[in-house]
Amino acid sequence: MSITRKSLRGAGILAISLVCACATVKPQVPLSPEEISTEIQFARNTSVFGPAGDFHGSSLDDVGKAGLFPVRSPAECEVAMLELGEGSFAARLDLLKNATTSIRIQALIFKGDESGLRIAELLKQKKAEGLDVRVIVDAFSNPWFQTQWMFFDLKQHGIEVEGYEAMALQWINEVPVPRLMPHYDSGRADKRFHEKLWLIDAETDHGVAITGGLNIGNEYFRVDPGDPAAFWRDQDVAVRGAILADLVAAFERNFDYFVQIKESRGIFNTNLYWDATRSVQDKTGKYPVHYKTDERLVDRVRALEQAASALDYYPARCRFLHNRPRFAETYILQAYLKMITAAERELLIANAYFVPTPAIAAGLKDAASRCVAVTLVTNSPETNDLPEISMVGRGHYKDLLAINETEQVQNCSNPDAGIHIWEWVGRADDDAVQQGTMHSKFAVADRRLGLVGSYNLDPRSERLNGETALIFEQPNLAAMLARSIVVHDLHYSQPVSAADAALFADPQDTIYRFRSKIGYLFEEEL
Repeated sequence: MSITRKSLRGAGILAISLVCACATVKPQVPLSPEEISTEIQFARNTSVFGPAGDFHGSSLDDVGKAGLFPVRSPAECEVAMLELGEGSFAARLDLLKNATTSIRIQALIFKGDESGLRIAELLKQKKAEGLDVRVIVDAFSNPWFQTQWMFFDLKQHGIEVEGYEAMALQWINEVPVPRLMPHYDSGRADKRFHEKLWLIDAETDHGVAITGGLNIGNEYFRVDPGDPAAFWRDQDVAVRGAILADLVAAFERNFDYFVQIKESRGIFNTNLYWDATRSVQDKTGKYPVHYKTDERLVDRVRALEQAASALDYYPARCRFLHNRPRFAETYILQAYLKMITAAERELLIANAYFVPTPAIAAGLKDAASRCVAVTLVTNSPETNDLPEISMVGRGHYKDLLAINETEQVQNCSNPDAGIHIWEWVGRADDDAVQQGTMHSKFAVADRRLGLVGSYNLDPRSERLNGETALIFEQPNLAAMLARSIVVHDLHYSQPVSAADAALFADPQDTIYRFRSKIGYLFEEEL
């Protein structure tokens, strides 16, 4: 997540998406109160590990439930927790250097900074060794000049980078053109690719994937402890087993989608020109690309790379989820509602950009009314990379915390029943290091079920962004996630009282009030 990503949610993208007036894919709209009540009941009576009938499929006849992946048994799915960004970077580089067959990477953001450039260097090496190396990035979320040159360099070395075009012309592929796009949608340009996948040798018996909340860049891998803006808190998991076929399918769907759009445009298919360019470069040599880096951060990246350690995998019942609003899918929202309604004692949620939609708010209040202790950690405006998002999220606190004053919660035997909101501030009295944005997106129910992914509890993830998530049932893994919230995240956070929530709902500071009102104007885009 970045300011760039958020700012591009506004008028610029919407202007592009209005090139045509009609659409064959209807935009998803918020559910009515009656529909929400029905959905909560449906979630309560079904399971995230249930059959296909336990999920609503796409409203598109030719998609249906084709996007729903199967449940994987513990014999087909093993999961390992990765410790913060440093652990994820070390594991990613170790896998990358030992890759023998294929490399598939998808991320919203893939920065041309010290960590990204090191990864790009290894990708070129692996491509030269004959591996199948492919990358997907989001077209609007990587505008930095050096990043664009890095993508160019990958392309000239034979690595396909979908979501990028030379001279920053990738926006052309986002313009919705009737009959030339799969499931033509006039709002196509507002539906972004937010998935995070790192797949190494996934078609082999030794394949491993990493998925979760991390993009590729210094802040995600915590490269600079002295700079909070480059020292974030995030969460990934490593996965292996037969379930990798589902992660591969998610990647290939997106990759093929990009290719299909370009192939449908005939002479405007830029892949044809890259083939010709590479043929010429085989004779003339590659175009030299030079980068500006900080040697101190290069050394830090090198040190993180060398810190890889063996991962501790646990067999778990799993299901991989892929959410594609371009194809009218809502599988991750449904999974969250099933998880929330399945919680009996405790629900722990860490979510970076918490702007609860009516369905999520209703689910959380339903859990609290059943005497579940709900603990939510999200960013404060001080740590959010776009503070207005937290300001808008704060506007929902009063309504959520009001459930704690109801008779159902007051009469609970569970002393911790109710909703408890904490805001991440990234600092603690016993730690001199200031951490930046909390970028995590995970949840734990009863220290039995865990969900880790790219999905924010906000309108954008619910209705606009492509997202991925892994849900699993395994007490050891769930306990690890729970401890990461209770022991680590709450230590660097502050509780929100009912009095705080009342002030957030009616702020007295003029500048704060103005900024929050601006945020509310774009709430459905957040």
